[in-house]
Amino acid sequence: MIQGRPILTQEELDSFIALLTQNTGIIPRSSHLEGIKNYIEKQLEKKGISVVEYKNKLITDKKLFSELINESTVNETYFFREEKQFLLLRDKIFPIWKATSGSMPIKIWSAACSFGEEAYSLALLAKTCGVNAIITASDINSQVLEHCKSGTFKCSSIRSVDGSSFKNLILPYQKDGMIQFDSEIKNCISAKEINLSKIGEAQTQVLLPKNQHIVFLRNVFIYFSQNLRLKILNAIAEKCLADNGILFVSMNETAQINFSEISPQLEKVMDGSIFYFKKKSLEVKANG
Repeated sequence: MIQGRPILTQEELDSFIALLTQNTGIIPRSSHLEGIKNYIEKQLEKKGISVVEYKNKLITDKKLFSELINESTVNETYFFREEKQFLLLRDKIFPIWKATSGSMPIKIWSAACSFGEEAYSLALLAKTCGVNAIITASDINSQVLEHCKSGTFKCSSIRSVDGSSFKNLILPYQKDGMIQFDSEIKNCISAKEINLSKIGEAQTQVLLPKNQHIVFLRNVFIYFSQNLRLKILNAIAEKCLADNGILFVSMNETAQINFSEISPQLEKVMDGSIFYFKKKSLEVKANG
């Protein structure tokens, strides 16, 4: 039994970070390392186990490992984050879909959904625009996915500036300081656990949403290496996007993408100040 608060050595902390990166692709930001160290030390003290014992438990206990992932990333998000992208959906993309495809469902993947605000923003906006949407919300963390499935959020998930253009869409679902979405909205969304760092493995490819018309892959590249970012982008282009499908990344993450190595299937598009990728159609590829 360990007496008192254990103190991790740098070598021990590095071994935990290596385990995390090996299994998730996540490279924690330097500003998070002290918090991760404190978290692990508290776990060792609370459980009264050694570093080796805790590491072995992480390997075998999925829930325990999810808690470490949660501690190593920032799961804070909010409704209609980077609202300019949602304005583009509202003003152009959804109206064009409705005009050309009628009631045919538009398939959307929120590929790093965290607690689910992004997925519910998409479902709510699609409903408002009269578009039938089938939304897949995925994350590596099973705990945040359970929260996503509940459809219940704190009002702190609404921001006074970014996303404020869509506040009125959320108002009907607010009550007693909480936001509770009804079954009509929740039924648009299915939650699925997907580890993007394993996107090249056959086991993960079976889980990937296919023929997606829109993919949101935002605010996750900050945790990945350049090689892994490219691997994920190219796999989504080849395995997940429908022809002419659109891929949004965070506007803050475009500088972290090596455009010279992006799949030739992805075309860079600027619409005003909004950047996104579009998958070239088979016809374009055939005639190109």
